[in-house]
Amino acid sequence: MKVNVSPRSDAGFSPPHPQALKSLFPQLEILGLLGHGGMGAVYRARQRGLDRQVALKILPPQISTEPAFAERFAREARALARLSHPNIVTVYDLGKSGVLYYFLMEFVDGVNLRQLLQTHRLTPRETLGIVPQICEALEYAHGEGIVHRDIKPENILMDQKGRVKVADFGLSKLVEPGPTDVQLTQPGQVLGTMHYMAPEQLEKPLEVDQRVDIYSLGVVLYEMLTGELPLGRFELPSKKAAVDSRLDELVLQTMERNPRHRCQSVSEIRLRLEAIAGVASRLSPEVSRKLSYEYRTRTTVFGWPLIHVATGVDPVTGRKRTAKGIIAMGCHPRGVIAFGDVAVGVIACGIFGYGLISISVVAVGGFAIGSAAVGLWLAMGGVALAPIAIGGAVFGYYANGAMAWGKHVLSPGAFDPLAAKFFTPQATGLTMWVLKGSMVAMPVFLLLGFIPSLMARFSERRRKRRFEPDKPKPA
Repeated sequence: MKVNVSPRSDAGFSPPHPQALKSLFPQLEILGLLGHGGMGAVYRARQRGLDRQVALKILPPQISTEPAFAERFAREARALARLSHPNIVTVYDLGKSGVLYYFLMEFVDGVNLRQLLQTHRLTPRETLGIVPQICEALEYAHGEGIVHRDIKPENILMDQKGRVKVADFGLSKLVEPGPTDVQLTQPGQVLGTMHYMAPEQLEKPLEVDQRVDIYSLGVVLYEMLTGELPLGRFELPSKKAAVDSRLDELVLQTMERNPRHRCQSVSEIRLRLEAIAGVASRLSPEVSRKLSYEYRTRTTVFGWPLIHVATGVDPVTGRKRTAKGIIAMGCHPRGVIAFGDVAVGVIACGIFGYGLISISVVAVGGFAIGSAAVGLWLAMGGVALAPIAIGGAVFGYYANGAMAWGKHVLSPGAFDPLAAKFFTPQATGLTMWVLKGSMVAMPVFLLLGFIPSLMARFSERRRKRRFEPDKPKPA
């Protein structure tokens, strides 16, 4: 919904046919209408003398005679002409032809963010690639004393190479107000687009600063992450989509109703986004693929994939991937059966394992078997700590080992009748059977646990060989 910018409505404005503009702009070949709205119409054109594609924007003729609108139109072009930045649409020319005010600007061969959101749901990686570019454009404009005041998906363009261009500074306000500001924005006249506007932009339109752009950017960021506008009592982005929870705080802070509690500069938003994204998000897609691997089965049990393998770095967060599944393998697996560096599951196997049954180098669980084992009931290992501890150096209520400490101890240097009775031939036989079985299974489990780590290291070596320059061979 567009808020009225003048007592006179733009209803009934019909953009001229490209052929009707031929006599007014003989230096241009008008190729077609790109779009129109309350501030005019935009055409795609070819500049004959330079043989380049341009965008031609004209003001509706029924309002071009009004000084306030004509001045606002001219101010849009002047504001854009002052801005020279790769993420801002460039203005080439400004003038009046017949009754039409116009300016020529850079033609962006691509789509706007609204069209992109309508075609598919953006991934967190895509979002974190787009928003910092918007931040850089606004950061530059704010440094030049210019506030956009109408940041929304329609004004964010993307070319074929994915580069962002911020357009339509027609509603911008110079931070240092001039004598024309009172004429251009009278009390009761509000510039902007509903749902994207900061509260103070509605309440005190003459007193806004760069923080209104920060609010609008927060709304756009939320919409990109969730596919929805933050209306009413909205849910946090991490509750609506699989995004880093640190984005919740950032989104909320950009949309604070009180501008004093809001992020105070766009550079702050950009730096926080880059910190959340990590280094991996700034790498090329090819390099990012080399840094990570993920596989999951389509078959699910209770919503979890039957098998989920995830190794390396997540290109979105810059953190190690987490595998979650019935059978989970990776750097940080979580599952019923988990194999990995740091494994958590009912059965956990890896370098460090935490589970009901843990078979790991460092094992913690109900039943723990490993080089160092801590068990809630039974622990077997080089160093074991549990109510029932068996191994080399053991600590337990019942302890049986080369060196044993506890209430009832059985070792070469100590003999306790109750320990001997507890570790009867039958119990000892069962214990030894479990111990021997674990000794056979443990190398297999540990190997499975080390596989994700080995895969990540192998991928890293391949990346270095592929993307780092070769060292010169000795003569």
